Amino acid sequence: MTKRNRFPMTAATLVAAVALFIGPQTAGAHSDMTMPGMQQGHAAAPKFTFGEPGKSNKAARTVTIAMTDGTFEPSALEVKVGETIRFVVTNTGELDHDFTLGDAATEKAHRAEMAEMAEKGGEMQHDDPNAVVVKPGETKALTWKFTRAGRLEFDCDVPGHYEAGMAGTISVMSPVRHRAAPGTP
Repeated sequence: MTKRNRFPMTAATLVAAVALFIGPQTAGAHSDMTMPGMQQGHAAAPKFTFGEPGKSNKAARTVTIAMTDGTFEPSALEVKVGETIRFVVTNTGELDHDFTLGDAATEKAHRAEMAEMAEKGGEMQHDDPNAVVVKPGETKALTWKFTRAGRLEFDCDVPGHYEAGMAGTISVMSPVRHRAAPGTP
């Protein structure tokens, strides 16, 4: 049976894939060139459909996320289109977890990718701009700029963790436009 590749192979993807197999320090890591939810842009600047990596010094606010071995706290957030958020994620559990931002399709594809990696015995690592792996007792930061309204998720995509409830939602709200009162310019 022929398996259909859902991610078209580009020269940059091929180089990244070869680097994964050649370099032992990157064994099991995914490349930001193939992360689900990305649109192929310039090699140095990958494009996501649901936002873009942000700069910490441009963050409007910091949101602290605590991850246990089954939940995120808080599990729901509201942000505005154009807002840059610095997420500070602490793993208070006893298992490795990841914190991945994406739309529903991206998260589903990423869970499948993580399951395939686990089946092959790969170590869970990320070099994706919308995800961090956080070991027990660690704290890591991820800064993200939200560029369009809608519903996003943050999930732990380690096999079985999402299914056990490690998921949260982000409502990205359009900025409120103030209307002038009738009769005023």
